[in-house]
Amino acid sequence: MNADWRHPALCNWFAGLFAAELTQEQLQAYQRGEGDAVLSSLAELPGLADSVQRLRNAFSGLTLLSHPRLELAADFAAMFLMDGQNSAPPYASFYSSEGNRFFAEPQERMQERLAASQQEVSADFREPSDHLSVMLEYLGDGFDAFLNTDNKSASGPTLDQIKTFIDEELLNWLPAFAARSEKVKTVSDLYPALAALLLEFCKGLAALGEAPASGSKKAVSGL
Repeated sequence: MNADWRHPALCNWFAGLFAAELTQEQLQAYQRGEGDAVLSSLAELPGLADSVQRLRNAFSGLTLLSHPRLELAADFAAMFLMDGQNSAPPYASFYSSEGNRFFAEPQERMQERLAASQQEVSADFREPSDHLSVMLEYLGDGFDAFLNTDNKSASGPTLDQIKTFIDEELLNWLPAFAARSEKVKTVSDLYPALAALLLEFCKGLAALGEAPASGSKKAVSGL
């Protein structure tokens, strides 16, 4: 599999879903099927068909809920906002430090990476830099720079640097994050399914090759 135009948009799509609960407008858009383009793009990537189908089933199951937005908001809180004993905190430090500490070495490394690329966490987000959404947006920006730089050795990250970030800063804790997500009691399977899909997506990125895949360079529809 080669690095291609889908990866920046897909990284940002994942980042958005882990950053905040779905708004009523976003939820209605998914229920109208407006997320099909994203899921179809993911399903085209090697090894993701089953995980994508699980997420499709989760979205379809929202129609069975009495109050989908409120119940999903409660799921989001249970998954990502509660204490570390009973939730799946979306912070690299929690999984990569002794004693499940927050604000540990992974956050320091992300701060250094962001500073080196002249980026910073939005003041509106109010989360540490090792939050999963920040790391995924950083990854998406890296893919975007790689794919849009003619002389990749002169400016922008190399694919090896991107893959090193995936291996050393994401795949070292995403398996534990996905496993904890499966254990949290939720009304919907949406967030556990999303965590499982993200893990498989990132595993696939570790096998990327240099040449961009051919095809239209339209943006994946984000919600």
